[in-house]
Amino acid sequence: MDQPTRRRPMSSLAVRAATGLPLAAAALALILLLPLWVLGLIIAGLAGLAMYEYTRMVLPGPWRLPALAGVALAGLVSLAGLAGGAAALAALVLGLLALVLVCALSGPELDDAWTEALKRGWGLAYCGGLFAALTVLLGLPGGRVLLLFALTCVVAADVGAYFAGHLWGKHKLAPSISPGKTIEGVAGGAALAAVLAAVFAALWLPATSAGAGALAGLVLALVSVGGDLVESALKRTAGVKDSGVILPGHGGILDRVDGILAGVAVFLLLRMLLWA
Repeated sequence: MDQPTRRRPMSSLAVRAATGLPLAAAALALILLLPLWVLGLIIAGLAGLAMYEYTRMVLPGPWRLPALAGVALAGLVSLAGLAGGAAALAALVLGLLALVLVCALSGPELDDAWTEALKRGWGLAYCGGLFAALTVLLGLPGGRVLLLFALTCVVAADVGAYFAGHLWGKHKLAPSISPGKTIEGVAGGAALAAVLAAVFAALWLPATSAGAGALAGLVLALVSVGGDLVESALKRTAGVKDSGVILPGHGGILDRVDGILAGVAVFLLLRMLLWA
């Protein structure tokens, strides 16, 4: 999320809060209460929606078989994560091969088909592959709490960055990609994420020290900024303000989960390497 360098209208902030707070409460309830396979289906649906938004941005035009295949494969790759990381990786590789084949069979010129396959393949890795990290993390022992930890870190970084940038932001972080982001905002978001991660670890992650939790929170906060910048670069290249309009005041699915996807994927990697 961009951090403002000047005050936004209160009505805009109110719309964002009116959408964001119920979404956060609903996500918490769903993660804690639903069976794992139902959560997997929901995440797969979100992956398909994200791939739909990506396709509309990067490859606008008539919806042919490759576009439909990309949306379906993104959901399937994400769903495969319920069977573990190896299954998700295998599904992603097979999905990429299938997408290349569909593009080659559907395009009149092989060179054009290969260029299209590269763009759609990146979208499949971005949407299907990163959403699969959520389902893989959920499948680990204590996965629901781990996912809530990762979400807490990224959301804290987002909120902290917004207000720190609003109050103290002066130095642009990446003006050519996301003009609203400031170094002060990122620092404030990272600090808040580290503090809340330490508290979360102390309360609900008995095998993780508060210090390790704070360090993980700091890493996830910084990684989430990178994920946000990647999506901002996609939007600038496509010449659009938001990836979609499904969430009032927030844009599309990708606008809300860009940092989350990157953060959860890195947290999954850290968890499997350092805590396994």
